[in-house]
Amino acid sequence: MAMWRLFVLVVVAHIVLPGNVVSSAPARPNFVFILTDDQARWDLQVMNKTRQLLEEEGVLFENYMVNTPICCPSRTEMLSGRYYHNAGAPNGTCMHVNAEELVFDPSSLFPQLQSHGYVTGVFGKVINGQKKCFCKEFRSEGMTMVGSPCAEGDFYGNEYFVKHPNGTHYIETLDKTLETTYQTSQLGNRTLSWINSVVSEDASQPFFAYIGPHAPHYSADPAAWHQDQTFSNVKAPRTPNWNESCPDKHGMIADNPPLNENAAIHLDHQHQVRWMSLLSVDDVIEAVYTDLKRLGVLDNTYIIFSSDHGYHLGQWRVPSSKQQPYDTDIFVPTLMRGPGIKAGSTCGSMVGNVDLAPTVLTLAGIEVPTVMDGKSFAHLIVQEESLYFRPPPELPPSSDWASLWRDAFLIQYKSVGHYDNTHAVMWWPAETFKGRYEHPPGAPCKTCPHWWLDGPTDTWRGLRLKDVNHNLLYVEFNPSWVFDGSKGDVFHELYDVNKDPYQMTNIYATASADIKTDLHERLDKYASCQGGSSAGNCP
Repeated sequence: MAMWRLFVLVVVAHIVLPGNVVSSAPARPNFVFILTDDQARWDLQVMNKTRQLLEEEGVLFENYMVNTPICCPSRTEMLSGRYYHNAGAPNGTCMHVNAEELVFDPSSLFPQLQSHGYVTGVFGKVINGQKKCFCKEFRSEGMTMVGSPCAEGDFYGNEYFVKHPNGTHYIETLDKTLETTYQTSQLGNRTLSWINSVVSEDASQPFFAYIGPHAPHYSADPAAWHQDQTFSNVKAPRTPNWNESCPDKHGMIADNPPLNENAAIHLDHQHQVRWMSLLSVDDVIEAVYTDLKRLGVLDNTYIIFSSDHGYHLGQWRVPSSKQQPYDTDIFVPTLMRGPGIKAGSTCGSMVGNVDLAPTVLTLAGIEVPTVMDGKSFAHLIVQEESLYFRPPPELPPSSDWASLWRDAFLIQYKSVGHYDNTHAVMWWPAETFKGRYEHPPGAPCKTCPHWWLDGPTDTWRGLRLKDVNHNLLYVEFNPSWVFDGSKGDVFHELYDVNKDPYQMTNIYATASADIKTDLHERLDKYASCQGGSSAGNCP
């Protein structure tokens, strides 16, 4: 069964609705936000439909980063507009942040949109462990419609939390078959059905649809209808830093042994199925785009595509994971199309996940709450004024706007545990859904050596700096999350990315005292900033 066949059920159902809803377009723009899980920048190349519809018709962000490269913090930062240190870290309950508290906070994205007249539909993974808030506590503040899996990490989970606009909510249990429960398709179908119902009832009603597929996160199960597209001739990217010894990096990486042949087989196979799982996301984006166009609302809808963080597959001898301060993990593929965005354009400014909520609110004509640390980048990408978005009058002409933007972005992470490559060893035999977990040839997983993915030394804060004169990565490490030297030594890493794009040579030891002092003081100030309304506001 092909992916599009699953959508036939929804499209056929639409026949009872007006065939092409062409009533007057709403003045306020709509939004569709697709957020993948663990997607690296190099993974975008397999999503041909997405690139054609969003990149060629919109803007590609060349320097879009995340504040914290792991799921729960990054998603919380994205939806609340707050940096890690203002999201409950390092003492929060979900990977050190207070995810549930902030996602539903009145100042965060969903509640803000809803309180200002938007209807919001939420379909997919929002935060880790959402079974508690959705399927046990039935929380949905700021969400008009919900159709999200209780077990967000199960590609074939059959329990969904459903909430309707009238407040009715329940747990829906699906027949557990490969064809009907595949998560990405479920989310696509639910999104299409909801958008159609909103537009058909009142085409002037602005909406925000959130789609959060688990792909390409481990175990990256591909859809049954994409099983024949195996990418068997593709290997995990063999970048210059792949399987390279890096003794001048922090201890966890410096101590990792070389990747052996079996580890390489695992990484190649994981890369292949990650791409296979993304084909279904590509299908969903095409289907949503097509339906928005059929309904007559495409030209008034911003479609945003991004990932919660990047990923590495063997770089610096670290197998498949994230959590590192390097470009593989902090940079993410991000595209956006919509009113006023020039087709085929690029944005080179340093924007990040904390800026997404302020940007959406700005484009919606909603004042950004001062508690948000991020700032709107709408003026960097929108070429035309609209009823609800005009550049502030005090700004210079648009050609100078980029010069007023930040030239550094804050990155932060506190280790979530000491674990090894078992996170990457996913091809175990199973009786259920036989074939989903299959040993590749020559990979005796139970006897594989250990490579660390995370550990105490992997606790850090840093700056990614980029302007006309510099392209630097500066990071401070301390297991106690104290960076003034009062609780053990602080280890430092510094890379000149223009000369060392794969961040292989730590030059901190040879940097001048003035440079070291300047970087530390700048980072120290940035890592304590808060909101946008005081002298201590964030850059």
